[in-house]
Amino acid sequence: MGSAANETLAKTLPAASASLFNTQSLSYIIFLSFLVAGMKFWYGSGQKKGYERLPFPPGPKGIPILGNALQLPLKAPWIKFKDWAAVHGDVFYLSMMGQHVVVLNSYESGLDLLHKRGAIYSDRPGMALVRDHGGWKFSIVTEPYGDIFHLKRRYINQALNPSGTKKQYNMLNDNMRLFIQSLLQNPSKIQAYNRMYTGANIMMMTYGHQVTGEDDEYIRNADDAMITLEASGTIGAHPIDMWPILGSLPFSIWGKKFADHMVTMKKTTDLVSTLPYDNIKQKFFDGTAVPSMATSLLEENLNADKTINNEECINGSLAIVYIAGADTTVASIDTFIIAMMLNPDVQREAQETIDELLQGERLPTWEDRESLPYVEAILKEVLRWKPVVPGGIPHRSIQDDEYNGQFIPKGTMMIFNVLAMMYNPKEFPDDPEGFNPRRFLKSDGGKYDLRTDVRDPADIAFGFGRRVCPGRHFADAWLWLSIATLLATFEISLELDAAGNPILPDLEYEVGLVSHPKPYKCLLKPRSQMASLLASEFNH
Repeated sequence: MGSAANETLAKTLPAASASLFNTQSLSYIIFLSFLVAGMKFWYGSGQKKGYERLPFPPGPKGIPILGNALQLPLKAPWIKFKDWAAVHGDVFYLSMMGQHVVVLNSYESGLDLLHKRGAIYSDRPGMALVRDHGGWKFSIVTEPYGDIFHLKRRYINQALNPSGTKKQYNMLNDNMRLFIQSLLQNPSKIQAYNRMYTGANIMMMTYGHQVTGEDDEYIRNADDAMITLEASGTIGAHPIDMWPILGSLPFSIWGKKFADHMVTMKKTTDLVSTLPYDNIKQKFFDGTAVPSMATSLLEENLNADKTINNEECINGSLAIVYIAGADTTVASIDTFIIAMMLNPDVQREAQETIDELLQGERLPTWEDRESLPYVEAILKEVLRWKPVVPGGIPHRSIQDDEYNGQFIPKGTMMIFNVLAMMYNPKEFPDDPEGFNPRRFLKSDGGKYDLRTDVRDPADIAFGFGRRVCPGRHFADAWLWLSIATLLATFEISLELDAAGNPILPDLEYEVGLVSHPKPYKCLLKPRSQMASLLASEFNH
């Protein structure tokens, strides 16, 4: 292969960020990929039996050995998946250099396989690059299905289930007041304050740590860890993920930038997974720790000799809540702000329902949730319109299986394409790519109520089966409170440039594991009555 082919492969191979490759290293990559994939093809081409006699699901035609690897874009592959689903159906098959991949593009297929057959489809692909070499072994997200996974999930669930979340309502309420007060003083910093106070919730709940400013060390470390993770490319798609033996070779064969990146990722994840735990453990034994998820787990696992059982699982459970818990919710709140700027009619109608209920006498509380269906519809549409994990996080099959007369081999990477599910015209027929919370509402005599015949996007957004997000109740509580309180206290509109023209937000989000809006301009104008009420209530 010549240098031109090498450069083409650097742009298209769904392995890592193209900036982490150099063309000199690609000859090694190509040789190793062909060698290992060829061996896999050779040994897997024997006599078929059982389910193996069935056809694979339909899919785009690939080329020998490499399969569909060169057809998949490095950036936002879920968009290409959605396009392929329109041609090949909701469930289609890809071969990625010998790795079987099945992409699910409908809620029904996700429910049938990942939920109803959870015993088969709850494992994770190897993820060797980030798990074994990048420091992410602590995370339940990369944890293989088994006893350790169940223990970590139990630790997170007991803190973040509906009952545990309700115990955090007072803390969430206090941080919301601080959030609004900060916006009253400096509304142009809405993105910074969103990240700060959403992070503050996670830090207090997880470690009892009080965030006092935008440059909080814990929040900064979590941001750095997520940035390096997302710079690694599509998780589970690197050749090292497909053939872990390649991880025993020097990272320099992939290029110096890639090797340097792996060193940085390991350092950032080690820091974020050790510093807060070491600090809270010291405070726990000193008797100075604020009650939190961490102190509860330490008490539960404390031995008489002051050793801690299951310490790695405790640390890992805390760290992933701390790292990932804020990132997705921050993105959803930013999406809400953007949607309100672009849809003033929706904002006005929602505010009218809030004003009718509260009469300008108080702020929204969780007890008002069932009485504010329009706010609920906006929350649902925020999750649907711009899903924060549009490509999902892949599962893996642990045995051969059959679905609709088609063969799914053991070890298949199962991708649930969240974007395609959210934009499915069968589920959401009225302009599925547009923002329209009214799709979830019915009106009777001017009174709104939620429809029960429309899919709840939360059923998709938080994942499927035994891998469903354990922090969904906590995230949902803060997202609802943020939407309701911001609507009650501010008019949200587009900022104007010097010529008086509106400054439109960029709707092409930054893509990675989590999809984020790019920095945007926003004009927040206090709704004077509610703003004054908030100030007096908080000061009191």
